[in-house]
Amino acid sequence: AWAAKSGLGWIGKNGLLINPEFGSYTFIGELILDIDIEPSKNTVPNRCGTCTRCIDSCPTGAIVAHGIVDARKCISYLTIEKKSELTDDEKSQLNDWCFGCDICQEACPWNAKVSISNHDVIKPKSDVLTFNSKKAKELNEKEFKQLFGDTPVARSSFKKFIQNSRISSE
Repeated sequence: AWAAKSGLGWIGKNGLLINPEFGSYTFIGELILDIDIEPSKNTVPNRCGTCTRCIDSCPTGAIVAHGIVDARKCISYLTIEKKSELTDDEKSQLNDWCFGCDICQEACPWNAKVSISNHDVIKPKSDVLTFNSKKAKELNEKEFKQLFGDTPVARSSFKKFIQNSRISSE
């Protein structure tokens, strides 16, 4: 919401900030200052219009209203953020995902024309790109830390990642 208020984009129907130049795959930073600055007068109008691609593509129907995502249905929430055990209903919603989802972002036309950054800091490791469910079954905690320790996957924890992998391969 603060990024939208500062003129970086608008909040899309998928609840994410969409920048007209960079789409929704962006990193947002902040500066904490001890000086007064003028607030931005920039605003970016919502340009989703009548498009519902993100809503239509969500495999669990987690996008329940414009900009409102029901975390109880969101695969990214279930596989990354939810700390308690998944219920049987939640397990059935994973649709073979063990970490994240982003289908709503892949469906968004604002992301279709965005060029992928090749910056070394965010470039995926080749081991991660070739990782599959067979490798997940053989993975131990030390290997998990080596492979995913400096990636967003580490947020889910080894235990949760393995649990999600097992559920997804059932």
